[in-house]
Amino acid sequence: MTALFVVAVLFFIGYLVSLKIHPLRKCPVCKMTGRHFGGVFTYSYRRCRKCNGTGRMDRWGTQAFFGGTNHTGVYPKK
Repeated sequence: MTALFVVAVLFFIGYLVSLKIHPLRKCPVCKMTGRHFGGVFTYSYRRCRKCNGTGRMDRWGTQAFFGGTNHTGVYPKK
């Protein structure tokens, strides 16, 4: 039981380190293009509203544990 607890703690610490190194993920709406294409005129597009045209979003853990980076990948100074 102790070994399982140690493995769980090491996994959690590894996840936190991963969040610090790689805080962003692909936007699920635009798939990192930053563009949302129209439904009728499929050649026209606008900026993706979900990611504001960057194609990147904060990972869930980045928002939960570190307060997020506002989809920039740069943590705010404390």
